[in-house]
Amino acid sequence: MKKGIILCFTLLLLLSVIPWAGAAEAAPGDSPIDPFVYQQMLGKGMDVDWCKTSAGKSLYSSAVPKDFKDAGISHVRIRVKDAATEELLALLDRQVQDCLAAGLIPIIAYQADELKNDPSDKNLRQVESWWKTVAEHFRDTSYLLSFDLIIEVTDALKNEPDRLNEIYECLVSAVRQTNPERIIMISPRMRSDAAYLQDLEIPSASNGYLMAEWHFYASGPSKENPRKLWTAGTAAEKALVQEKIDLALQWQADTGVPTWVGAWMPGNYNDGDDYTIAEQTVFASFVTQALTDAGIPFAVNADSHFYDREQNTWLDHMQPVFSAIYGTQTLPFTDVAADAWYHSAVSYVYEHQLFSGTSAAAFSPERSMTRQQMWMVMARLEGVQPQSMAEAQTWAVSAGLSDGSAPAAEVTRQQLVTYLWRLAGSPDTSFALDPYTDAAQIAPYAAEAMAWAVEQGLMNGTSAQTLSPGNVVTRAQTAVILARYSEWAGI
Repeated sequence: MKKGIILCFTLLLLLSVIPWAGAAEAAPGDSPIDPFVYQQMLGKGMDVDWCKTSAGKSLYSSAVPKDFKDAGISHVRIRVKDAATEELLALLDRQVQDCLAAGLIPIIAYQADELKNDPSDKNLRQVESWWKTVAEHFRDTSYLLSFDLIIEVTDALKNEPDRLNEIYECLVSAVRQTNPERIIMISPRMRSDAAYLQDLEIPSASNGYLMAEWHFYASGPSKENPRKLWTAGTAAEKALVQEKIDLALQWQADTGVPTWVGAWMPGNYNDGDDYTIAEQTVFASFVTQALTDAGIPFAVNADSHFYDREQNTWLDHMQPVFSAIYGTQTLPFTDVAADAWYHSAVSYVYEHQLFSGTSAAAFSPERSMTRQQMWMVMARLEGVQPQSMAEAQTWAVSAGLSDGSAPAAEVTRQQLVTYLWRLAGSPDTSFALDPYTDAAQIAPYAAEAMAWAVEQGLMNGTSAQTLSPGNVVTRAQTAVILARYSEWAGI
């Protein structure tokens, strides 16, 4: 009898320490996550008002997180300002669980308005109590969930760096009572400038699971404010962007605390937004690439500018900006089939705002383009944003692409590649066009450009023996050639 009991006990012991071959692997958030790993997991996110505004709450649907994930968004910063009532916690819990189910990383961010306006002990106690309640509620939730302690340190608090550090010391300690290894986010007193990261003191209870949040142009670039100046993406404007990123990287290296950008806008949405979609796309493309190159994740502010909450669809007119940030694009054109030979090229020119359709729903792939339209395209390809056809014409002449004549004339195949050849710096070529029976029909000004374009694979013949240099180039053909040129130029 004793032997049987001992045998059973031994078997149970073995089973408890030997992994079962059929056991499921641990989910990504089952164990505490290293902040630098979490930093890379965050990727490209978006700030959302699902739990903050009345519209956000009433229109929220459990399908929304999946829409966000499918669109290429990897995390959401869920902003909250109300008291931690049972009703609010129920809604917030639903949204967090919906995000986790969709593969979307959720971040809970608290507004803390009273504390920012009056950083008194009384208001600190209120915020401390809020976070104790929320932290207790989510203590057993996936470690993918993180806590952003104070949304945008503004008002009176932004002028009291020492008091802010005292507040973080208190709040981090409060959260650590129930969540010892969950990632917590703190931010400097001036979020839109990474230089103020140096004012932060690392809370004693941070326990290594800490990130620092800063904002970049949180209310969008401004044509009037030199601290947020962005017009056409000049070298000086780009340097202003890169300077802030470099400061964050240096602070990160000095402290060992990873950073992320909690909010930025492609346009100045809070002030009426006087930036065109094309301008926003240029800014968004540069900032996205600069932050990506630096390995710093970010969230774009705000969801309602990109997503129709009533229809649960992404806003068509913002697609170029959205695509520049998240790298996804759904063409709105009914005349560009998914299997069309020019589909990917049309997607490229549309995403990069080189040219759009002839209407909201039509690309008109077989139509031609005029010389002035092509000058505008060339300018955009070069990173210039003319405000009119006249400006595009002036630019084309000054850049040496054209003499500016006959703006309404249709563009031919040889004219298009000549523009691109000149844009590339008129590279030399010795490539022979002997196999093409109509090579002699190429205009003298375009001879070297045509040879270069064929040599580099930018242009194919209209048949095995013909180039048709004088044929009018279609919009579809233009898109294909531009896409090939961009790949060749490394744009």
